[in-house]
Amino acid sequence: MRLVAYNFRAGGKRGEQNQWSKILTDFAPDIVFAQETRDPKLEVPQTYQINQNRFVWHPVNPRWGSALFIKDGEIKPLVLPGFEGWVVGAEVNNPDWPRLLRVFSLHVPTKKGSGYIKQMNLILDKIAELPDNAELIVGGDFNVTASFRHSSEAMETGRANEKILIRLHNDFGLTSCWQTANPDQPLAQTLRWGTNKTIPYHCDGIFAPVAWSHLLESCQIISEGWEALSDHNPVVATFNLYTPSGHQV
Repeated sequence: MRLVAYNFRAGGKRGEQNQWSKILTDFAPDIVFAQETRDPKLEVPQTYQINQNRFVWHPVNPRWGSALFIKDGEIKPLVLPGFEGWVVGAEVNNPDWPRLLRVFSLHVPTKKGSGYIKQMNLILDKIAELPDNAELIVGGDFNVTASFRHSSEAMETGRANEKILIRLHNDFGLTSCWQTANPDQPLAQTLRWGTNKTIPYHCDGIFAPVAWSHLLESCQIISEGWEALSDHNPVVATFNLYTPSGHQV
């Protein structure tokens, strides 16, 4: 299973070589967690025509919003009231899987008098209200640091940010795919922002069940070939969910 999280930046590039086309071609993803994307049916019309029930998209404004692409399974879109367009969710039922899968593409907003940390907690509050009958994966642009900073880094995670990561682990059983696959390492850059494009902002990520950690083959942040397309880099996590005999875990 390959998962991709990516912020297209203000709707993304247009034309035949747009980001949706590149993501689907370069990564052959099973699930895409997309933010700041135009309606996929406008970006990859031929793909959308034969896979329209595989995409879930909701706008924040007339130009862009968050989206999911889910390759397999029966899909039921989910809405988190108050976060329409910022958060897009779905339940995925695949008869080959032992449990239901619930996935969310997050683009954490700010609102007047309410910063990213508070909004992230409010989103998690909404997710926590859902029945505990499914595996959970969340991916996207969290606008907070999406893993614990290494002790060698000049930047620090910050106590409020650490509490978010601890809550994801303790309350939802989730762990950062990048940190799990790259332990004891300084955080890689997912966002080039501000005047200094070398600062290693790490606000994009994928959080999957801790119980899947031994199935995680890799998690990479891809920059080559993507720098001119957005100020964010794709995060790509690959799981081996099959036994040697070919049965799904």
